[in-house]
Amino acid sequence: MKISLVLLFLFSKISFKMKLNKLLYLLLVSVFVSCGTSSVIVNLQRPADISVPQSVQKVVVVNRSVAGKGNMVDNIVEGIFSGEGIGADKKGSEYCVMGLSQMLANSERYDLRGGGDLTLKGTGTSTFPELLDWKEVQSICDTYGADALIVLSTFDSDSRTFEGKKVVRTKTVKGAKIKEVKYPVTLIMEIESGWRIYDASSKKIVDVNKFTEVKEFVEWGDSYDDARSYLPSKRQALKSSGIFAGEQYGFRITPVWVRQNRLYFTGNSDELKLAKNYVKRGDWDKSIEIWKSATNHEDYKIARKAYFNLALASEIKGKLDTAIDYAEKAEQMGEKRATSYISTLKKRKKDEKRLQEQLNN
Repeated sequence: MKISLVLLFLFSKISFKMKLNKLLYLLLVSVFVSCGTSSVIVNLQRPADISVPQSVQKVVVVNRSVAGKGNMVDNIVEGIFSGEGIGADKKGSEYCVMGLSQMLANSERYDLRGGGDLTLKGTGTSTFPELLDWKEVQSICDTYGADALIVLSTFDSDSRTFEGKKVVRTKTVKGAKIKEVKYPVTLIMEIESGWRIYDASSKKIVDVNKFTEVKEFVEWGDSYDDARSYLPSKRQALKSSGIFAGEQYGFRITPVWVRQNRLYFTGNSDELKLAKNYVKRGDWDKSIEIWKSATNHEDYKIARKAYFNLALASEIKGKLDTAIDYAEKAEQMGEKRATSYISTLKKRKKDEKRLQEQLNN
C-alpha cells in the first residue's frame, strides 16, 4: 500500500544561504506507507567535493573558453561540420558560466562579485590555454574586490541524434484489441568543460578540473519524424546542458542542499501508530516521548523499533552522536535495518565536520 502525500514542492526552492545552525535538516512529509513502515524526506546540507582554501571568499567567474583570433577559423569549421552551428560553443559556454554563477550567488560559502559576464580569449577548444599572468589575475581581483578567479578555461559541446527500436503494444479499447506502435528518438548532448581557480593572494591554482556531462532527451511518436518533432531544438538542449554542466562544477566547490529518504517504523503496536500521527504533524517532541516509553515494551521487537525511530528523531534534531547510540541499541536487539543506518549516520558526522570547516562555522 502506498499513500502519496506530495508537499515537497513547497520546499523545492530552499535557500542555499540557510545557516547550518538554524536548519541542518528540513523535515518534509511522509511519502510512503508500507508493511508497518513509513519514510520521511529530509533536506540536509552536504559538503563540497573539495575544500577550497578559506582565504578564497570573494570570487569572480570568468569565461576564458571563447576562441581568440588564432583559433576562430578552426572554431567556425568545427561548428559547420559538427552540425552544431557557428557560435554554438560560445553560447553554450555562457550558459555553463550562468549555471555556476547562479549556484555561487545562492551559496553561503562564497561572495560572488560581478555577474559572470567577464570574458577573456582562450583556445575555443577542449585544450586548456596557457595560465593567466598573475599580474592580470591580481588586476581583475582588485577591480572586483575579489580573492580569486574561477575560470571556465575550456568548453566543447557535441550532439547527436539516433533512432531507437520501435515498440509494439496491444491495448484494449471498448472491448476491441488495437495494436499501437511507438517510435523513440534520442538527442544526446555532451558537454566537456575545464575549470581553474586562481588564488590571487597565494598565486596558486587551487583547483584544476575537467569533466564531461551527458544529457539525453528522449521523445516518442507515431513515427520517427513525429518523435523528432517533440525533441527540443539543439539550442534549447545546449542551454539546458550548459547550465547543468556549470552546476556540476558548483557541486564540486560549494556545499549544497540535498534530499534523502529516512525510514521509520509505524506498525505492530498502538504506540508506533500513535507516534506516526505526530510525525505527520511535525511534532517530533511528542513522538520522541512515545518512542522512549515504547523502548520498555514487553515485546522486544517493538522496543528495538522504538530505538530505531529515536535514532531518526535524534538525527532530525541534529544530535548525531545520540542518533548513533540509539541505532546501535536497535542493532544490538536484532534490527537489521539499523546496520546501514549507522553507516549513514557516521558518514553524516564526518560530512558535518567537513561542512563546518568549509563554511568556517
